[in-house]
Amino acid sequence: MSMSKWPDNENVKNEIAKWQADREHWSHTIPAMDFFSQFLTLTPIVGKQFNSASTDGKSLFICPDYSATLSDTSRQFLQAHLIWHCVAGHLNAPLVADYRRWHLACDHEVNALLLELGISFPDDALLFPVCVGRSAMDVYRWLAGHPNISVEVCIDIHPAALWHDLPNTSIEQRTINLWRQRANLLAKDPGTLPARVAKFCEAR
Repeated sequence: MSMSKWPDNENVKNEIAKWQADREHWSHTIPAMDFFSQFLTLTPIVGKQFNSASTDGKSLFICPDYSATLSDTSRQFLQAHLIWHCVAGHLNAPLVADYRRWHLACDHEVNALLLELGISFPDDALLFPVCVGRSAMDVYRWLAGHPNISVEVCIDIHPAALWHDLPNTSIEQRTINLWRQRANLLAKDPGTLPARVAKFCEAR
């Protein structure tokens, strides 16, 4: 993407350039990440009450000021995390009673996949070791017994809740279907994904 498409703000350009550089690194190290990242347009959000990152399956929305607070490991992990929300089918949400608990369950499901892919984890990455390999819905049910769920922190805005922070965005069913097809496609490419991740993508 050309720098000229971004706002004429040096901080914005510098931060988005970091996210782009992370993608270029994946092109040499993790082909699956390189493949999936090309479908999300890096989109800085400035001048709004938006201090995080999220995606609608087409754009990857980033607050540059928030990005500037992240270490290289945290930023790279966050981009991978958002990409895999799309791959995992988290662009919408089922009718659950507790949407924050659902977000935590989705975050765990994604992060367990990133662990298999060899993505470096920041120290504060969310993962429930006893739940590795379980579906987001299973983890959601398991979290009902969490003694103090308020201590668990989400690093992003769940795609299904993005409308609250960016009211003009919406998740299209066509976009959800495209990500399912991409996941299925990569699952059929031998050696591209670890076995458990390939099985997960095939089941999408």
